[in-house]
Amino acid sequence: MKTGILHLHHYLPFIFLFLLLFSVYKAATNKIEDASKDKILLATMILAHIQLLLGIILLFPFPEVEMGVIMKDAARRFKYIEHPSLMFIGVLLITIGRSKAKKMTDSIKENKIILVTFLIALIVICIRIPWDKLLNF
Repeated sequence: MKTGILHLHHYLPFIFLFLLLFSVYKAATNKIEDASKDKILLATMILAHIQLLLGIILLFPFPEVEMGVIMKDAARRFKYIEHPSLMFIGVLLITIGRSKAKKMTDSIKENKIILVTFLIALIVICIRIPWDKLLNF
């Protein structure tokens, strides 16, 4: 079961990153008219949450190693601290951005909120994606 979850967590980011980039593009070109009805934004947020959930499942059981040992080893620090923390922040930004945009009535403000939050989320997520593992088929 862990292997299946690992494969899903490995291949799902391709779809998620495409949707996130497409959402940023739509917001940058003012193509979002109603954030509460936009299916791309909803799909992006759902995939972000699924990806986060899969990552949390893979993260636990946490190894029985002292935090000092993890912080001294760059590979372990990336796997157990940096990657999960920044992915959580990225998903949080996506969720906050979509929620705020849904409450607005002006489409220009909706697009601006989505553009800013989704773009920051994209940058945060891309900073801590393990590209060497993601692109290794």
